[in-house]
Parts: sequence; structure tokens; C-alpha cells
Amino acid sequence: MKKKQLLTLGGIFVLLLLIALIFENPFKKSEYQKKVDEATALFPKFDKEQVAKIEITTKDETTTLTKTDGKWFVTSMDNYPADMEAIDELFTKVAEFDNANHVSDNPKYQAEFQVDSSGTEAKLMDANDKMLAHLFVGKNTPGFLSSYVRVADSKDVYIAKGYLQGVFDKSTRTWKDRTIFNFNKAFVTQINITSPEETVELMLDAENKWQMLQPTAAAVVQNEIDNLLNSLSQLKTDDFAEVKELTEYGLDAPTSSITAKLNDGTTKTLHIGKEDGGKLSVKSDEKEQVFRLFKSNVDNLIKKSDKLMEVAVPPETDEVNPSETVEDATPE
Repeated sequence: MKKKQLLTLGGIFVLLLLIALIFENPFKKSEYQKKVDEATALFPKFDKEQVAKIEITTKDETTTLTKTDGKWFVTSMDNYPADMEAIDELFTKVAEFDNANHVSDNPKYQAEFQVDSSGTEAKLMDANDKMLAHLFVGKNTPGFLSSYVRVADSKDVYIAKGYLQGVFDKSTRTWKDRTIFNFNKAFVTQINITSPEETVELMLDAENKWQMLQPTAAAVVQNEIDNLLNSLSQLKTDDFAEVKELTEYGLDAPTSSITAKLNDGTTKTLHIGKEDGGKLSVKSDEKEQVFRLFKSNVDNLIKKSDKLMEVAVPPETDEVNPSETVEDATPE
């Protein structure tokens, strides 16, 4: 009897499973997945290697970037070296754009999606000014994880993944290369930190350990030096200062600086100037540009000796046994 019940239940389960497969068909691709699989690129012939000029227009202001001898420069900003990572990110997005998620082909909605002059216009051209990609990047979708895009000569508006305004419109961050220093920290053999209070001199010893020579000879916390070198060797600016006389930034005779000496004899020096609005003006010996760093980032570099020194652990002392009495200690 029990066996018969189990067979009946098993039959019912198989029947329900068949019904579910017929109506739900989990093996059938969703309409969205079909669109993704059948999607075609908005710029199918786009080749980033052919791009030699980029024009980004936002709010009637155009930024021009050009490639010269394999390097990118912000032409509209005194040919300052461009941020290569930002350009590569832009190229990647343009190559990824496809028609999988179509939202409108009605021109009257372009302003609502900001895929017209109210958004960001991008032109990517070759060395002969031939257009390789021309598009408008609009506002974010309600979920903020995607953005609206439109090919310039098309009425169709699509949704593309990512916060694209940050990719195409750098605003006050600009397209300039934000690098102050970029060197291998493993090549540093000496560090000098100067401030109005003291001069700290650090040296790498024969055992590859950092030691303090000034203002006093002492062992240092190795992790502190490692963190300092991590910041200095890959230092990027928080902002760019306007072109002014160095005296206005307190950089004509700076009282604070940090210098890293490398094993090939070269040095990397950062001079610290005045503070204004929570940022300090700084300048390296290698570049004419004056940069701006948040005070917290400067504090990570201009370390005081007492923050670097290894704190000595006091030696253990013999504890008096509480069970020992005065009588025990009195000689017979």
C-alpha cells in the first residue's frame, strides 16, 4: 500500500514538472536576452587605433584632445599631457555601445533624455578629420546605473550601461593627466622630509630596512615608510592651480618638502606651499605646473619623526612574589 502511494505521488510530481516546463519553459531565452544576443554595435567599424582627435562639447564649451607621436594632449589647455586612462575608458565605452536596449525614436524626447545639445556631444576623428564616431551622451536612467545615448545622425535613443557622464564629461577635473609622480618605490634608498619644525632623514640599510638618521638615530616603523612611499611614488593631484607667480602659492621659498633619492642617483622632490580652502599648493622639480593637494594627502607625506619612530618596549622587571613576606626575606 505504501509503495502504491509513493508511485502515485511520483506520478503527480512528474506531471506537475511537465506542466511547468510547457508553460514556463525555463530553457527558452528571455526577450531581453534575445535582444542582447542579436544586438549590433552602434559603431561597428570603430577602431581606437585610428582615432587622432577627440572633441567633447558640454554646455557650449569644447575640449579638444589630439594624438601626437602616439601620445595624447589636451590641445585646448596649452597642450598639457592628457589622462591616458580616461581616454582608454572612453574608447572602451564607444566600442561597447549597441542597440540592445532601444527606448525611443521620437525626436521630441531627445531633450528629455538630454541626448541633444543639452547633453554631452563627443566626436572621434582620424588624422584627416574623418568622423569615426559621433554621439550624444545623455542623463542617467532612473536607476543611475545606466545612461541614455544617441548616434548623432540617428533618431534612435538607447540605454547603455554605466555612469557615462563621468566618462565623457570631466568638468572641473578636466582631461589633464593628474600624475605628479610615477616611479618604482623599490628603487628609493633615501628619504628627506623637511618642515619648519625639523628635518627627518631616512636611509635604507644593508639589510634593506629603513633607519632614521636625523633628527635622531632610531629604528622606524617599516610599514609607515612603506605607506609613505606608496603615496609618493604614485602621487596624483586633487586639482590644478591657475598659472600665477610662485610667490602667490608660497612656492618661491617653500619651508616644507619631501625628497626621495633613487638608486640611480636621481631625486624626486615635492615642495609644499600655502594652504587655501583645505588644499595646499605643491610643485615637483620636474614640472612647471602647480598642483593642489588636500591637506590630509600632504600630511601623509610630511611625516614627523615621532610618528615614524619605533616605540621601544620597556624591559620586563622582576615582580615581587606577593606570598613572600618580610620575615622570609630576613636573614637568619
